[in-house]
Amino acid sequence: MENNITTVITTLLSTTQAPESVSGYVGFLCLTVSVLFFGSNYLPVKQFQTGDGMFFQLILTLAIWTVGFVVHAIRGFPKFYALPMLGGFLWSTGNLNTVPIIKMIGIGMGTLFWNTILLIVGWAVARFGLLGVKPEVPSNEILNYVGVIFALISGIFYLFVETESSVPEERQHLINAPIAEITTETEISGVLTNVDDDIRSETFFDKLNTGSKRLLGISMAIFSGFLYGFTFTPALYVQDNYENASQNGLDYVFSLYTGIFMSSIVYFTIYCIVKKNKPMVFPKVILPALISGWMWGIANSSFFLASNSLTQAITFPIVSSGPSAISALWGIFVRCDWISALWHIKINYFVNN
Repeated sequence: MENNITTVITTLLSTTQAPESVSGYVGFLCLTVSVLFFGSNYLPVKQFQTGDGMFFQLILTLAIWTVGFVVHAIRGFPKFYALPMLGGFLWSTGNLNTVPIIKMIGIGMGTLFWNTILLIVGWAVARFGLLGVKPEVPSNEILNYVGVIFALISGIFYLFVETESSVPEERQHLINAPIAEITTETEISGVLTNVDDDIRSETFFDKLNTGSKRLLGISMAIFSGFLYGFTFTPALYVQDNYENASQNGLDYVFSLYTGIFMSSIVYFTIYCIVKKNKPMVFPKVILPALISGWMWGIANSSFFLASNSLTQAITFPIVSSGPSAISALWGIFVRCDWISALWHIKINYFVNN
């Protein structure tokens, strides 16, 4: 069995066509990796200060680009198309909102909203052939429409789920600790340092009230979802309209990731200018951000790999809705968010069946 998997993956990595004779279980294996990593890639950074998220995104996208370069090298350095870089720009623009969204409404709710919009937009592009992409008609149109409607309803109902505002442990200690307990000079110095760090890391979003955070967080998640939904459209356009273009999605990974990284460099440069060369930089977040970026890069490459074995009619709905369920399940362990987890499981059942 291991030899069969190795042979299949080697075929997927080497061909310029979209193989249809490859065993489906390999595609579902890659799809499982993609869903797990997409739903978990922000966990490494959850417990670290990220400030306004700009420095975090720069390191994240650097890690993503390194994954893209490795895939490009494994593929034998295929022809580089510039158009998929536009998809990278769209993703990078949407991802600027990730840290504020997680701060305001949590990773579970944020992931649900942007993945719900991502699912609907991505489905519409592929289903109706928008923006020059060839339409893909599903075998069961009624069930396809029902699944999309349920996905939309899930986002509407989730508006009524309450979120918890998280307070850093250092600040919680300052709130709860009696003054009498702070006696030594070292302890006083440590408390002042924690207060100073908290003040410096506060952003515009941290100063909003609960209602404003919720409204703005949901709006930003929806906006990001629209941008995410068009991320793969330029690559699909190249496949469908460029002569002799490779049909293997992995050949567009490096172009997409280059667009992501270059856009982040531009955004960070503008950010440094606006901040008068005083950006929020948190050294402790570098390694978690790299791990998060590597996870995302592997997850997206696995998605392309799965799409070569299966069809996008199968992979796209699963990779769009599955990470929301994974994030919700993580929420059980991180902040006991059992209501959202049960809702994700219920909705995802209808979307993918």
